[in-house]
Amino acid sequence: MLLCGADVLESFGIPKLWKNEDIGEIVGRYGVVCITRSGSDPQKFINQSDDLWKYRKNIHVVHEWVSNDISATHVRRALRRGRSVRYLLPDSVIRYIQEHSLYSAESEQKNAHVTLAPYQRYSDASTS
Repeated sequence: MLLCGADVLESFGIPKLWKNEDIGEIVGRYGVVCITRSGSDPQKFINQSDDLWKYRKNIHVVHEWVSNDISATHVRRALRRGRSVRYLLPDSVIRYIQEHSLYSAESEQKNAHVTLAPYQRYSDASTS
C-alpha cells in the first residue's frame, strides 16, 4: 500500500502529473493509506474524483488526532535554510542527511535542472 499525506492523494487530480492507469495500478491494485492534515479533506477529494471514487474501498483515511503541521516539504525547506530539524526527525535520519549532503541549498541548486521521473513522462523534453 502507498502511505501518503492528503497532499499526495490530491496530486492525483493534477492534470498530466499521473496517468489514469498509474492511479488505477496504485490505488486499485495496492491501495492507499492517507493521513489527513489540518485543512485537508481527502474524503471530499475522493468524492470529486471519478478515478478515486472507483477505488474508494482501497483508500483508508487516517484522521490525525493530534494536529501536526510538520511535512517533508517543511523539513526540506528548514534544511535548505540551514535550520535545525532536531526533534522533527530521528537522529539517525539527520545523520544520514548530513552524511549524504541532502537538502542543502547547494544540493538543491546542483539538482535544479533534474526532472523527477513522474514529470519526465509528460515533459516536452522527453517527447523530442
